[in-house]
Amino acid sequence: MRKFYNAVKIALFFIIIFVLIGVAARITERKDSQNKYQDFMELADQIDVLFLGSSHVLNGINPVQLYSEYGITSYNMGKPGGMVTESYWTLMNALDYCTPKCVVVDLWALDRNYKYLDIMNGTESEEDIRNSVSLLHTNMDVWPISKTKIAAVNDLISDPEIRKEFLWNFTLYHGRWSSLTSSDFMPANARTSNGYLLGAEQRQELYLTQKVEQAEDTTQVLTEKSVCEEYLDKILKECRQRDIDVVLTFLPMAVSYDQDRQAVNRITEIAAENNLPFLNLLPQETQSVVDYYTDMSDDTHLNANGMYKVTSYIGGKLKEVCELSDHRQEDAYAEWRVRADRWRASEVDKLTNQSDLYAELGEIQYLGASAIIYLRGDSKAIHDPVVRRFIRHLTGSEVIEEAFLENGPYLLIRDTSGRMSDAPVIYEFSGETQVEGVQTFLGSTTYIGVKDFAAVYVNEDYENNYLDMEAHYRDDVQILILGQQGEVISHLCFDSKWQAKEGN
Repeated sequence: MRKFYNAVKIALFFIIIFVLIGVAARITERKDSQNKYQDFMELADQIDVLFLGSSHVLNGINPVQLYSEYGITSYNMGKPGGMVTESYWTLMNALDYCTPKCVVVDLWALDRNYKYLDIMNGTESEEDIRNSVSLLHTNMDVWPISKTKIAAVNDLISDPEIRKEFLWNFTLYHGRWSSLTSSDFMPANARTSNGYLLGAEQRQELYLTQKVEQAEDTTQVLTEKSVCEEYLDKILKECRQRDIDVVLTFLPMAVSYDQDRQAVNRITEIAAENNLPFLNLLPQETQSVVDYYTDMSDDTHLNANGMYKVTSYIGGKLKEVCELSDHRQEDAYAEWRVRADRWRASEVDKLTNQSDLYAELGEIQYLGASAIIYLRGDSKAIHDPVVRRFIRHLTGSEVIEEAFLENGPYLLIRDTSGRMSDAPVIYEFSGETQVEGVQTFLGSTTYIGVKDFAAVYVNEDYENNYLDMEAHYRDDVQILILGQQGEVISHLCFDSKWQAKEGN
Protein backbone atom coordinates (compact mmCIF):
# COMPACT_ATOMS: atom_id res chain seq x y z
CA MET A 1 0.00 0.00 0.00
CA ARG A 2 2.85 2.38 0.85
CA LYS A 3 4.42 1.72 -2.56
CA PHE A 4 1.08 2.53 -4.18
CA TYR A 5 0.78 5.86 -2.35
CA ASN A 6 4.38 6.73 -3.20
CA ALA A 7 3.69 5.96 -6.85
CA VAL A 8 0.59 8.20 -6.74
CA LYS A 9 2.62 11.03 -5.14
CA ILE A 10 5.32 10.74 -7.78
CA ALA A 11 2.72 10.72 -10.56
CA LEU A 12 0.98 13.78 -9.10
CA PHE A 13 4.33 15.54 -8.75
CA PHE A 14 5.15 15.04 -12.41
CA ILE A 15 1.61 16.01 -13.46
CA ILE A 16 1.95 19.27 -11.51
CA ILE A 17 5.37 19.91 -13.06
CA PHE A 18 4.04 19.32 -16.57
CA VAL A 19 1.04 21.59 -15.89
CA LEU A 20 3.29 24.35 -14.57
CA ILE A 21 5.60 24.05 -17.56
CA GLY A 22 2.57 24.19 -19.86
CA VAL A 23 1.28 27.32 -18.13
CA ALA A 24 4.74 28.88 -18.26
CA ALA A 25 5.04 28.04 -21.94
CA ARG A 26 1.66 29.63 -22.63
CA ILE A 27 2.57 32.81 -20.72
CA THR A 28 6.03 33.26 -22.25
CA GLU A 29 4.93 32.44 -25.79
CA ARG A 30 4.95 35.37 -28.20
CA LYS A 31 1.29 36.38 -28.56
CA ASP A 32 0.97 37.62 -32.15
CA SER A 33 -0.07 34.18 -33.44
CA GLN A 34 -2.76 33.83 -30.78
CA ASN A 35 -3.95 37.36 -31.46
CA LYS A 36 -4.25 36.72 -35.20
CA TYR A 37 -6.09 33.40 -34.97
CA GLN A 38 -8.15 33.76 -31.78
CA ASP A 39 -11.34 34.52 -33.69
CA PHE A 40 -10.59 31.77 -36.18
CA MET A 41 -10.59 29.21 -33.39
CA GLU A 42 -13.90 30.54 -32.06
CA LEU A 43 -15.70 30.91 -35.40
CA ALA A 44 -14.09 28.19 -37.55
CA ASP A 45 -17.24 26.12 -38.09
CA GLN A 46 -19.04 29.15 -39.60
CA ILE A 47 -16.30 30.30 -42.01
CA ASP A 48 -17.24 30.10 -45.70
CA VAL A 49 -14.13 31.73 -47.25
CA LEU A 50 -10.41 31.61 -46.41
CA PHE A 51 -8.00 34.21 -47.80
CA LEU A 52 -4.43 32.94 -48.26
CA GLY A 53 -1.33 34.91 -49.14
CA SER A 54 1.22 37.46 -48.04
CA SER A 55 0.97 40.85 -46.35
CA HIS A 56 -0.72 42.06 -49.55
CA VAL A 57 -3.69 39.98 -48.37
CA LEU A 58 -3.16 40.84 -44.69
CA ASN A 59 -3.49 44.57 -45.49
CA GLY A 60 -5.80 44.17 -48.48
CA ILE A 61 -8.87 42.16 -47.43
CA ASN A 62 -11.14 43.03 -44.49
CA PRO A 63 -13.38 40.07 -43.55
CA VAL A 64 -15.48 42.22 -41.19
CA GLN A 65 -16.34 44.56 -44.06
CA LEU A 66 -17.17 41.52 -46.22
CA TYR A 67 -19.67 40.40 -43.60
CA SER A 68 -21.09 43.91 -43.15
CA GLU A 69 -21.47 44.50 -46.89
CA TYR A 70 -22.32 41.04 -48.25
CA GLY A 71 -22.98 38.73 -45.30
CA ILE A 72 -19.94 36.62 -46.29
CA THR A 73 -18.17 34.90 -43.39
CA SER A 74 -14.42 34.72 -44.00
CA TYR A 75 -11.01 34.83 -42.37
CA ASN A 76 -7.78 36.54 -43.43
CA MET A 77 -4.90 34.03 -43.14
CA GLY A 78 -2.34 36.29 -44.85
CA LYS A 79 1.05 36.91 -43.24
CA PRO A 80 4.04 39.16 -43.96
CA GLY A 81 6.30 37.58 -46.55
CA GLY A 82 3.99 34.61 -46.96
CA MET A 83 4.61 32.54 -50.07
CA VAL A 84 2.44 29.89 -51.71
CA THR A 85 4.40 27.19 -49.88
CA GLU A 86 3.23 28.66 -46.57
CA SER A 87 -0.27 29.24 -47.91
CA TYR A 88 -0.56 25.51 -48.61
CA TRP A 89 0.33 24.57 -45.05
CA THR A 90 -1.81 27.36 -43.58
CA LEU A 91 -4.70 25.87 -45.52
CA MET A 92 -3.95 22.33 -44.36
CA ASN A 93 -3.83 23.40 -40.71
CA ALA A 94 -7.04 25.40 -41.11
CA LEU A 95 -8.84 22.45 -42.73
CA ASP A 96 -8.40 20.54 -39.48
CA TYR A 97 -10.88 23.04 -38.00
CA CYS A 98 -13.15 24.22 -40.80
CA THR A 99 -14.56 23.29 -44.19
CA PRO A 100 -14.82 26.48 -46.25
CA LYS A 101 -16.88 26.75 -49.41
CA CYS A 102 -14.22 28.85 -51.12
CA VAL A 103 -10.49 29.49 -50.83
CA VAL A 104 -9.00 32.69 -52.28
CA VAL A 105 -5.28 32.37 -53.06
CA ASP A 106 -3.20 35.46 -53.79
CA LEU A 107 -0.20 34.60 -55.97
CA TRP A 108 2.31 37.35 -55.35
CA ALA A 109 5.84 35.88 -55.61
CA LEU A 110 4.72 32.88 -57.65
CA ASP A 111 8.20 32.99 -59.18
CA ARG A 112 9.94 32.17 -55.86
CA ASN A 113 11.79 28.89 -56.28
CA TYR A 114 12.53 27.64 -52.76
CA LYS A 115 10.56 26.13 -49.89
CA TYR A 116 12.93 26.04 -46.87
CA LEU A 117 12.43 29.31 -44.99
CA ASP A 118 15.66 28.87 -43.03
CA ILE A 119 17.68 28.59 -46.26
CA MET A 120 15.61 30.52 -48.84
CA ASN A 121 17.74 31.13 -51.95
CA GLY A 122 20.95 30.57 -50.00
CA THR A 123 22.10 34.14 -50.63
CA GLU A 124 20.13 35.92 -47.89
CA SER A 125 21.75 37.42 -44.79
CA GLU A 126 21.42 35.86 -41.34
CA GLU A 127 19.04 38.67 -40.40
CA ASP A 128 16.81 37.83 -43.38
CA ILE A 129 16.77 34.19 -42.33
CA ARG A 130 15.90 35.09 -38.72
CA ASN A 131 13.07 37.33 -39.92
CA SER A 132 11.77 34.60 -42.21
CA VAL A 133 11.69 32.05 -39.39
CA SER A 134 10.23 34.57 -36.95
CA LEU A 135 7.38 35.41 -39.32
CA LEU A 136 6.58 31.73 -39.73
CA HIS A 137 5.97 31.59 -35.97
CA THR A 138 3.04 33.97 -36.51
CA ASN A 139 1.39 31.32 -38.67
CA MET A 140 2.45 28.26 -36.69
CA ASP A 141 2.50 28.95 -32.94
CA VAL A 142 -1.27 28.91 -32.54
CA TRP A 143 -1.71 25.39 -33.92
CA PRO A 144 -1.37 22.60 -31.32
CA ILE A 145 0.87 19.66 -32.11
CA SER A 146 -0.74 17.50 -34.77
CA LYS A 147 0.27 15.40 -37.77
CA THR A 148 -0.42 18.41 -39.99
CA LYS A 149 1.71 20.80 -37.97
CA ILE A 150 4.60 18.34 -37.77
CA ALA A 151 4.43 17.78 -41.54
CA ALA A 152 4.34 21.55 -42.14
CA VAL A 153 7.37 22.24 -39.95
CA ASN A 154 9.37 19.41 -41.51
CA ASP A 155 8.48 20.64 -44.98
CA LEU A 156 9.24 24.34 -44.46
CA ILE A 157 12.26 24.16 -42.11
CA SER A 158 15.40 22.17 -42.85
CA ASP A 159 17.36 22.62 -39.59
CA PRO A 160 16.29 20.06 -36.93
CA GLU A 161 17.16 22.50 -34.13
CA ILE A 162 14.92 25.20 -35.57
CA ARG A 163 12.14 22.66 -36.06
CA LYS A 164 12.16 22.12 -32.28
CA GLU A 165 11.27 25.81 -31.82
CA PHE A 166 7.98 25.19 -33.60
CA LEU A 167 7.11 21.84 -32.08
CA TRP A 168 7.92 22.89 -28.49
CA ASN A 169 8.37 26.64 -28.57
CA PHE A 170 9.10 26.93 -24.84
CA THR A 171 12.69 26.27 -25.91
CA LEU A 172 12.52 29.55 -27.84
CA TYR A 173 10.41 31.75 -25.56
CA HIS A 174 11.44 30.66 -22.07
CA GLY A 175 13.81 33.62 -21.85
CA ARG A 176 10.99 36.18 -22.25
CA TRP A 177 10.30 36.43 -18.50
CA SER A 178 12.08 39.77 -18.18
CA SER A 179 10.05 41.33 -21.01
CA LEU A 180 6.58 40.06 -20.05
CA THR A 181 3.82 42.63 -19.65
CA SER A 182 0.32 42.45 -18.22
CA SER A 183 -1.04 41.68 -21.71
CA ASP A 184 0.84 38.34 -21.68
CA PHE A 185 -1.48 37.18 -18.90
CA MET A 186 -4.70 38.24 -20.67
CA PRO A 187 -6.86 36.13 -23.00
CA ALA A 188 -6.21 36.87 -26.67
CA ASN A 189 -9.57 38.58 -27.25
CA ALA A 190 -8.76 41.04 -24.46
CA ARG A 191 -5.15 41.66 -25.55
CA THR A 192 -5.58 42.81 -29.10
CA SER A 193 -7.30 46.07 -29.99
CA ASN A 194 -8.04 45.01 -33.58
CA GLY A 195 -9.06 41.40 -33.00
CA TYR A 196 -12.42 42.15 -34.58
CA LEU A 197 -10.69 42.39 -38.00
CA LEU A 198 -10.68 38.58 -38.27
CA GLY A 199 -7.00 38.16 -39.10
CA ALA A 200 -6.57 41.34 -41.14
CA GLU A 201 -4.46 44.39 -40.30
CA GLN A 202 -5.46 47.86 -41.41
CA ARG A 203 -2.86 50.48 -42.36
CA GLN A 204 -3.97 54.09 -41.92
CA GLU A 205 -0.96 55.93 -43.34
CA LEU A 206 -0.83 57.39 -46.85
CA TYR A 207 2.35 56.88 -48.83
CA LEU A 208 3.13 60.40 -50.02
CA THR A 209 6.55 59.89 -51.61
CA GLN A 210 5.43 56.99 -53.74
CA LYS A 211 6.42 56.41 -57.30
CA VAL A 212 3.77 54.73 -59.39
CA GLU A 213 5.66 52.51 -61.80
CA GLN A 214 4.08 49.59 -63.58
CA ALA A 215 6.06 47.18 -65.73
CA GLU A 216 5.00 47.16 -69.35
CA ASP A 217 2.48 44.59 -70.46
CA THR A 218 4.13 41.53 -71.93
CA THR A 219 3.12 38.20 -73.41
CA GLN A 220 6.00 36.41 -71.70
CA VAL A 221 5.39 33.98 -68.84
CA LEU A 222 7.70 32.65 -66.14
CA THR A 223 10.40 30.56 -67.78
CA GLU A 224 10.25 27.61 -65.35
CA LYS A 225 7.80 25.96 -63.01
CA SER A 226 8.73 27.27 -59.57
CA VAL A 227 8.41 25.56 -56.21
CA CYS A 228 5.58 28.00 -55.43
CA GLU A 229 3.67 26.85 -58.51
CA GLU A 230 4.13 23.24 -57.42
CA TYR A 231 2.52 24.13 -54.08
CA LEU A 232 -0.30 25.92 -55.88
CA ASP A 233 -0.94 22.60 -57.63
CA LYS A 234 -1.19 20.99 -54.18
CA ILE A 235 -3.71 23.59 -53.04
CA LEU A 236 -5.84 23.04 -56.16
CA LYS A 237 -5.71 19.25 -55.75
CA GLU A 238 -6.69 19.43 -52.06
CA CYS A 239 -9.60 21.77 -52.81
CA ARG A 240 -10.84 19.58 -55.67
CA GLN A 241 -10.85 16.55 -53.40
CA ARG A 242 -12.88 18.46 -50.79
CA ASP A 243 -15.19 20.16 -53.30
CA ILE A 244 -13.97 23.65 -52.31
CA ASP A 245 -14.13 26.47 -54.87
CA VAL A 246 -10.86 28.29 -55.60
CA VAL A 247 -10.43 31.90 -56.71
CA LEU A 248 -6.97 33.20 -57.71
CA THR A 249 -5.94 36.82 -57.19
CA PHE A 250 -3.06 39.22 -57.69
CA LEU A 251 -3.68 42.26 -55.51
CA PRO A 252 -2.75 45.86 -56.44
CA MET A 253 0.79 47.21 -56.19
CA ALA A 254 1.91 50.75 -57.01
CA VAL A 255 5.22 49.38 -58.27
CA SER A 256 5.37 46.17 -60.31
CA TYR A 257 8.21 44.45 -62.12
CA ASP A 258 8.68 42.27 -65.17
CA GLN A 259 8.45 39.07 -63.11
CA ASP A 260 5.10 40.25 -61.70
CA ARG A 261 3.65 40.68 -65.20
CA GLN A 262 5.11 37.33 -66.28
CA ALA A 263 3.62 35.72 -63.17
CA VAL A 264 0.22 37.25 -63.95
CA ASN A 265 0.39 35.76 -67.46
CA ARG A 266 1.23 32.35 -66.01
CA ILE A 267 -1.61 32.63 -63.49
CA THR A 268 -3.95 33.45 -66.36
CA GLU A 269 -2.89 30.19 -68.04
CA ILE A 270 -3.32 28.20 -64.81
CA ALA A 271 -6.78 29.68 -64.27
CA ALA A 272 -7.83 28.75 -67.82
CA GLU A 273 -6.37 25.22 -67.51
CA ASN A 274 -8.30 24.63 -64.29
CA ASN A 275 -11.44 26.63 -65.14
CA LEU A 276 -10.88 29.00 -62.21
CA PRO A 277 -11.71 32.69 -61.75
CA PHE A 278 -8.63 34.94 -61.68
CA LEU A 279 -9.00 38.48 -60.30
CA ASN A 280 -5.99 40.40 -61.62
CA LEU A 281 -5.95 43.73 -59.79
CA LEU A 282 -2.75 45.08 -61.26
CA PRO A 283 -3.82 48.13 -63.30
CA GLN A 284 -5.14 47.41 -66.74
CA GLU A 285 -6.67 49.53 -69.49
CA THR A 286 -10.16 48.36 -68.56
CA GLN A 287 -9.97 48.74 -64.78
CA SER A 288 -8.02 49.99 -61.82
CA VAL A 289 -9.81 49.25 -58.57
CA VAL A 290 -7.67 51.61 -56.47
CA ASP A 291 -6.10 55.03 -56.85
CA TYR A 292 -2.37 54.52 -56.38
CA TYR A 293 -1.94 58.13 -55.20
CA THR A 294 -4.42 57.85 -52.31
CA ASP A 295 -4.84 54.16 -51.52
CA MET A 296 -1.31 52.85 -50.79
CA SER A 297 0.72 52.81 -47.59
CA ASP A 298 3.92 51.98 -49.51
CA ASP A 299 4.94 50.61 -52.91
CA THR A 300 3.12 47.31 -52.51
CA HIS A 301 0.68 47.53 -49.57
CA LEU A 302 -2.78 49.06 -49.43
CA ASN A 303 -3.86 51.52 -46.78
CA ALA A 304 -7.34 51.61 -45.26
CA ASN A 305 -8.79 53.39 -48.30
CA GLY A 306 -7.40 50.78 -50.69
CA MET A 307 -8.38 47.91 -48.39
CA TYR A 308 -11.97 49.12 -48.37
CA LYS A 309 -12.15 49.37 -52.18
CA VAL A 310 -10.47 46.02 -52.84
CA THR A 311 -12.58 44.23 -50.22
CA SER A 312 -15.78 45.62 -51.71
CA TYR A 313 -14.69 44.65 -55.24
CA ILE A 314 -13.66 41.11 -54.30
CA GLY A 315 -16.83 40.60 -52.25
CA GLY A 316 -18.92 41.45 -55.30
CA LYS A 317 -16.92 39.05 -57.46
CA LEU A 318 -17.19 36.23 -54.90
CA LYS A 319 -20.94 36.64 -54.90
CA GLU A 320 -20.88 36.24 -58.70
CA VAL A 321 -18.65 33.15 -58.96
CA CYS A 322 -19.36 31.23 -55.72
CA GLU A 323 -22.54 30.08 -54.03
CA LEU A 324 -22.12 32.00 -50.78
CA SER A 325 -24.94 32.66 -48.33
CA ASP A 326 -25.75 36.03 -46.81
CA HIS A 327 -25.63 35.35 -43.06
CA ARG A 328 -26.44 38.86 -41.80
CA GLN A 329 -29.99 38.03 -40.70
CA GLU A 330 -29.23 34.60 -39.22
CA ASP A 331 -29.34 34.38 -35.42
CA ALA A 332 -26.63 31.70 -35.38
CA TYR A 333 -24.17 34.29 -36.70
CA ALA A 334 -24.63 36.83 -33.92
CA GLU A 335 -20.90 36.81 -33.10
CA TRP A 336 -20.13 38.08 -36.58
CA ARG A 337 -22.49 41.01 -36.01
CA VAL A 338 -20.71 41.76 -32.75
CA ARG A 339 -17.39 42.08 -34.56
CA ALA A 340 -18.97 44.10 -37.36
CA ASP A 341 -20.42 46.53 -34.81
CA ARG A 342 -17.05 46.84 -33.07
CA TRP A 343 -15.35 47.55 -36.39
CA ARG A 344 -17.90 50.17 -37.38
CA ALA A 345 -17.71 51.87 -33.97
CA SER A 346 -13.92 51.93 -34.16
CA GLU A 347 -14.00 53.45 -37.66
CA VAL A 348 -16.52 56.11 -36.62
CA ASP A 349 -14.34 56.94 -33.61
CA LYS A 350 -11.35 57.44 -35.93
CA LEU A 351 -13.49 59.55 -38.26
CA THR A 352 -14.61 61.91 -35.50
CA ASN A 353 -11.21 62.18 -33.78
CA GLN A 354 -8.78 62.06 -36.69
CA SER A 355 -5.55 64.09 -36.58
CA ASP A 356 -4.43 63.36 -40.16
CA LEU A 357 -6.16 65.35 -42.90
CA TYR A 358 -5.58 62.77 -45.64
CA ALA A 359 -6.83 59.94 -43.45
CA GLU A 360 -9.92 61.97 -42.56
CA LEU A 361 -10.78 62.58 -46.22
CA GLY A 362 -10.27 58.89 -47.00
CA GLU A 363 -12.45 57.79 -44.09
CA ILE A 364 -15.27 60.10 -45.17
CA GLN A 365 -15.24 58.30 -48.52
CA TYR A 366 -15.05 54.69 -47.43
CA LEU A 367 -17.40 55.07 -44.47
CA GLY A 368 -19.92 56.94 -46.63
CA ALA A 369 -20.13 59.83 -44.17
CA SER A 370 -22.18 62.97 -44.58
CA ALA A 371 -19.94 66.01 -44.18
CA ILE A 372 -19.29 69.68 -44.74
CA ILE A 373 -15.75 70.34 -45.99
CA TYR A 374 -14.43 73.90 -46.24
CA LEU A 375 -11.06 74.88 -47.75
CA ARG A 376 -9.99 78.45 -47.04
CA GLY A 377 -9.02 80.59 -50.01
CA ASP A 378 -5.32 81.04 -50.71
CA SER A 379 -4.51 78.15 -48.37
CA LYS A 380 -2.00 75.35 -48.52
CA ALA A 381 -4.90 72.88 -48.75
CA ILE A 382 -6.42 74.39 -51.89
CA HIS A 383 -3.01 74.09 -53.58
CA ASP A 384 -2.33 70.51 -52.44
CA PRO A 385 -2.91 67.97 -55.27
CA VAL A 386 -3.52 65.06 -52.87
CA VAL A 387 -6.22 66.98 -50.98
CA ARG A 388 -7.87 67.84 -54.28
CA ARG A 389 -7.58 64.22 -55.43
CA PHE A 390 -9.40 63.00 -52.31
CA ILE A 391 -12.14 65.58 -52.83
CA ARG A 392 -12.59 64.50 -56.45
CA HIS A 393 -13.15 60.97 -55.14
CA LEU A 394 -15.79 62.35 -52.74
CA THR A 395 -17.64 64.32 -55.39
CA GLY A 396 -16.98 62.72 -58.76
CA SER A 397 -16.57 66.21 -60.23
CA GLU A 398 -13.85 68.69 -61.15
CA VAL A 399 -15.25 71.65 -59.20
CA ILE A 400 -12.37 71.47 -56.73
CA GLU A 401 -9.99 72.06 -59.66
CA GLU A 402 -11.98 75.19 -60.58
CA ALA A 403 -11.56 76.34 -56.97
CA PHE A 404 -7.82 75.73 -57.25
CA LEU A 405 -7.60 77.89 -60.38
CA GLU A 406 -9.62 80.62 -58.62
CA ASN A 407 -7.43 80.25 -55.48
CA GLY A 408 -10.50 79.28 -53.47
CA PRO A 409 -12.37 79.20 -51.25
CA TYR A 410 -14.22 75.91 -51.68
CA LEU A 411 -17.17 74.32 -49.87
CA LEU A 412 -18.62 70.82 -50.17
CA ILE A 413 -21.82 69.59 -48.54
CA ARG A 414 -22.04 65.81 -48.94
CA ASP A 415 -25.30 64.06 -48.05
CA THR A 416 -25.24 60.28 -47.68
CA SER A 417 -28.33 60.04 -45.48
CA GLY A 418 -30.04 58.02 -48.21
CA ARG A 419 -33.31 59.90 -48.00
CA MET A 420 -32.86 61.59 -51.38
CA SER A 421 -30.86 59.01 -53.33
CA ASP A 422 -28.80 55.86 -52.92
CA ALA A 423 -25.77 57.79 -54.17
CA PRO A 424 -24.33 60.76 -52.23
CA VAL A 425 -26.02 64.07 -52.95
CA ILE A 426 -23.33 66.68 -53.60
CA TYR A 427 -23.42 70.46 -53.29
CA GLU A 428 -20.23 72.32 -54.23
CA PHE A 429 -19.36 76.01 -54.21
CA SER A 430 -16.19 77.33 -55.80
CA GLY A 431 -14.50 80.72 -55.50
CA GLU A 432 -15.97 83.90 -54.05
CA THR A 433 -19.74 83.50 -54.14
CA GLN A 434 -22.97 83.93 -52.21
CA VAL A 435 -25.99 81.68 -52.65
CA GLU A 436 -29.26 81.59 -50.73
CA GLY A 437 -32.08 79.12 -50.26
CA VAL A 438 -30.31 75.99 -51.52
CA GLN A 439 -32.39 73.03 -50.33
CA THR A 440 -29.96 70.59 -48.72
CA PHE A 441 -30.72 67.90 -46.16
CA LEU A 442 -29.72 70.50 -43.54
CA GLY A 443 -32.61 72.72 -44.64
CA SER A 444 -32.69 75.96 -46.60
CA THR A 445 -28.98 76.71 -46.83
CA THR A 446 -27.15 79.98 -47.41
CA TYR A 447 -23.45 80.03 -48.22
CA ILE A 448 -21.16 83.05 -48.22
CA GLY A 449 -17.60 82.53 -49.39
CA VAL A 450 -14.86 85.15 -49.81
CA LYS A 451 -11.11 84.88 -49.52
CA ASP A 452 -10.99 85.74 -45.82
CA PHE A 453 -14.41 84.65 -44.58
CA ALA A 454 -17.01 81.91 -45.07
CA ALA A 455 -20.34 81.09 -43.54
CA VAL A 456 -22.98 78.35 -43.77
CA TYR A 457 -26.37 79.34 -42.41
CA VAL A 458 -29.42 77.08 -42.30
CA ASN A 459 -33.10 78.10 -42.29
CA GLU A 460 -32.21 81.80 -42.12
CA ASP A 461 -30.55 81.40 -38.73
CA TYR A 462 -27.86 84.01 -39.31
CA GLU A 463 -26.75 83.94 -35.69
CA ASN A 464 -25.25 80.45 -35.97
CA ASN A 465 -22.54 79.81 -38.54
CA TYR A 466 -21.76 76.13 -39.05
CA LEU A 467 -18.15 77.14 -39.69
CA ASP A 468 -15.94 78.45 -36.88
CA MET A 469 -14.85 81.90 -38.05
CA GLU A 470 -13.61 82.98 -34.64
CA ALA A 471 -11.05 80.67 -33.05
CA HIS A 472 -10.34 78.89 -36.37
CA TYR A 473 -10.67 81.81 -38.75
CA ARG A 474 -7.19 81.26 -40.25
CA ASP A 475 -7.26 77.47 -40.41
CA ASP A 476 -6.80 75.82 -43.82
CA VAL A 477 -9.56 73.23 -43.55
CA GLN A 478 -12.71 72.71 -41.53
CA ILE A 479 -14.56 69.38 -41.64
CA LEU A 480 -17.91 68.78 -40.00
CA ILE A 481 -19.13 65.17 -39.76
CA LEU A 482 -22.91 65.06 -39.87
CA GLY A 483 -25.47 62.57 -38.60
CA GLN A 484 -28.51 61.18 -40.41
CA GLN A 485 -30.59 64.23 -39.51
CA GLY A 486 -27.84 66.72 -40.32
CA GLU A 487 -26.72 67.13 -36.72
CA VAL A 488 -23.02 67.93 -36.18
CA ILE A 489 -21.24 64.90 -34.70
CA SER A 490 -17.71 66.25 -34.98
CA HIS A 491 -16.07 69.53 -36.05
CA LEU A 492 -12.36 69.23 -36.91
CA CYS A 493 -10.17 72.14 -37.95
CA PHE A 494 -6.75 71.73 -39.59
CA ASP A 495 -4.29 74.63 -39.45
CA SER A 496 -1.65 75.43 -42.06
CA LYS A 497 0.53 72.62 -40.66
CA TRP A 498 -2.56 70.41 -40.76
CA GLN A 499 -2.60 69.83 -37.04
CA ALA A 500 -6.14 68.98 -36.03
CA LYS A 501 -8.11 70.79 -33.34
CA GLU A 502 -11.77 70.75 -32.37
CA GLY A 503 -13.97 73.50 -33.72
CA ASN A 504 -16.92 75.15 -31.99
